[in-house]
Amino acid sequence: MADILEWIYNSRTGFLVEMPSPAAYLQLKSGLGWHGPFKSKDDAIAYYNKNKGSNPGWQEPSTSIGDAIGNTGKGINDSADAAVKGVGLGGLTNENITSWFIRIGEVILGIVLLGVGVAKLTGTTNAVAKLVKAKV
Repeated sequence: MADILEWIYNSRTGFLVEMPSPAAYLQLKSGLGWHGPFKSKDDAIAYYNKNKGSNPGWQEPSTSIGDAIGNTGKGINDSADAAVKGVGLGGLTNENITSWFIRIGEVILGIVLLGVGVAKLTGTTNAVAKLVKAKV
């Protein structure tokens, strides 16, 4: 008879849980840090111990939901920091914010100028051209 329950481990939160095979399969395919399936809790812990050296960010396995929630908050914070660095915001200093506002202004001005240029070339009047004519 096939096993109905399997153990899976989440390296982001440290949560170690036993669940039905179909649900475990869906979790493993979610891309949210789940590993397994494992036949036993001890197999999952052995997997963690074997791989923690090359993965220093992995959380220690725990069946406590409280530990997992605490580690999830830490993981969300780490993920947000990584996302900010990936976008190039790097901590959002006043200098970075000013730079972003300048870039946004340049993009908006470019769109307006393109709209006016297209209106002049085609001889049509669009909303941007009307707005600019009203102000000039």
